[in-house]
Amino acid sequence: MDPFRNLNQYKIDPLGEIRNAGIVTNGKVLWVKSAADSDYRTLGDTVGYSNYRDTLQGAIDATVTDRNDYILVTATDGGTARVLGTAVDVNKNRVHILGVGAKPVPQTHAGLTFQGYAVASGNDTELMFVSGAGVEIGGIRVVGTSGTHASGTVTATLRAGTASSGTPHDLYLHDMQIENTNATAAGGTAVIFEVTGDVAGGIQGLLVERAWIGNTSFAATPVVRLAGTAGPTRPVFRDTTIVTNAQATTDAFITGGTGATGYVLFKDCEFINLNQGTLNASVYSGAASNLNPVLFKNCGAVNVTQVGSGANMFKTPVASGTSTAIRDYGIAVGSASLIPV
Repeated sequence: MDPFRNLNQYKIDPLGEIRNAGIVTNGKVLWVKSAADSDYRTLGDTVGYSNYRDTLQGAIDATVTDRNDYILVTATDGGTARVLGTAVDVNKNRVHILGVGAKPVPQTHAGLTFQGYAVASGNDTELMFVSGAGVEIGGIRVVGTSGTHASGTVTATLRAGTASSGTPHDLYLHDMQIENTNATAAGGTAVIFEVTGDVAGGIQGLLVERAWIGNTSFAATPVVRLAGTAGPTRPVFRDTTIVTNAQATTDAFITGGTGATGYVLFKDCEFINLNQGTLNASVYSGAASNLNPVLFKNCGAVNVTQVGSGANMFKTPVASGTSTAIRDYGIAVGSASLIPV
């Protein structure tokens, strides 16, 4: 017998390969499928109902912390959104949540959307909350409104950590959309993505890439908040689009915490203000000390006055200029967008 076909010797399990979608992990692979989908039983028969959950929270609850368990979220029939009654609580370490079939660009999440509303009495202060370390989330959309509801106030679409816990180190968000659709001052100003945690060294290792974060109808204040008196540390945003509809020149895309250390890096990112009549004074607002320089590399902005201000804000590339008037060709100017300013 050919030894390379000896399944017992080489521990190859064809059924396991089907259940796990080819994922190699020391943990398990769980599938999330809407019970209303026409192929609900078909997929269940294929992967096994013990590896099957109707909701994302049910799958998270079935994972084991630090085991590198994977959760594969399948698209719903017709692209309908999964409506949240309470926040999705990602409280296990090294859990990987991936949308099946999502393209490697934002805003292609038909059937992979989790939607929440401020009017839903069950919602917490956020629609998704990450407290586990080493978490990966990709290929899904988290969208909703914010503001006051029967049980309190929704103040963020996605939040990682709290003021007293800095546990979500090494958070990796990619190929996803985080959005607030509230068009009123009552809820449209709420932060959309917040990372906070007052612990020694701050939350470390945040990486966001190929994401879309924003509100096209109103101005979140800010869209992204890197909060806390001790961090985060060395956050990186790559190939990410951040969108706002500024209501005042002081509305910022990003604010930094007073204790942020290491650096903050934005690479190949776009910052788009949809209100041409009100230009953001700055893309970045907040702490940028000699212990926390902020670098914008190959980034562009629309309807803003400048990317950042202060001695520890840096942008590359730029054209020549003085310390008070650098010619920044990353900022588009109306129909003459090819002309540097």
